[in-house]
Amino acid sequence: MVNDQNKMTSNHNANPKLAKRGIYLSIAAYIIISTSKLFVGANFHSNAVFADGMNNFTDAFASIALLIGMILSQRPADQNHRYGHYKIETITTLIMSFVIFYIGITLTKDSIISLINQDYDTPTPINAIIGLASGVVMSGVYWYNNTLGQKLNSPSLKASAKDNLADALTSFATALSVILSRTGIAWLDGAMAVIVGLIIVKSGLVIFRDSAFALSDGFPQTELDEYKHIVEDIPGVISVADIRGRNYGANIYIDITIYVDPHISVQAGHDITEVVETTLQNTGNITAIDVHVEPFR
Repeated sequence: MVNDQNKMTSNHNANPKLAKRGIYLSIAAYIIISTSKLFVGANFHSNAVFADGMNNFTDAFASIALLIGMILSQRPADQNHRYGHYKIETITTLIMSFVIFYIGITLTKDSIISLINQDYDTPTPINAIIGLASGVVMSGVYWYNNTLGQKLNSPSLKASAKDNLADALTSFATALSVILSRTGIAWLDGAMAVIVGLIIVKSGLVIFRDSAFALSDGFPQTELDEYKHIVEDIPGVISVADIRGRNYGANIYIDITIYVDPHISVQAGHDITEVVETTLQNTGNITAIDVHVEPFR
């Protein structure tokens, strides 16, 4: 019979500096674009462009909060934080979601009131130009962050890339609404402002949902099932008795209990755990794996 064994292995994300490049790029792009849109929208008669500027402003704020969270989360483990400080990144994201939600609600309310009161003017052509230019810029930022996120397997960068793409599409849609407004559909600019406000509200809700899920140690069952099937195909593993997963920022922690032949030696059981660890590490950004061995009865 093999005695119970517990084996922990670590594979911490070794590319925090590289991951920050995408965040720096997003912050710079959002600050420039949001400032331009807020100025142009307010001074050249486009509620839609102004609302889209507020949307980009919330993204700039979110990116700065994410950067702060990433920096703080890199602090080494200490006596009171044995698993490190990775969850600080998720906590800052949760706080950020409330601010984004508030901005979205306020903007949507003001835009609806303006639309009802028909308080809108025909936007000037510069609004369409700034919208199209922003869409092109954000498309480039999306491509960079998505490529980097896939390379580093960083959930934060992947999420940021999706947001970049949504902002690019929203900028193009805003530019289209400005163009159509100038053809005589004056209310379309105000309607687009309401839509952008609702997009911000949805963004805040989605960020809150994902952050709360991670902080409560939620983990996708589909991923656990995938890891389970991979381990069960390893020679020497009879079956997986239990498997659990947790997220610490961009890091994944897996606790797994496997059944093995009760008549093999302790060394043989140890060798199987080594294979399990190596195999799971090769499947993704798994920082730590705790393998527990039980004799199959």
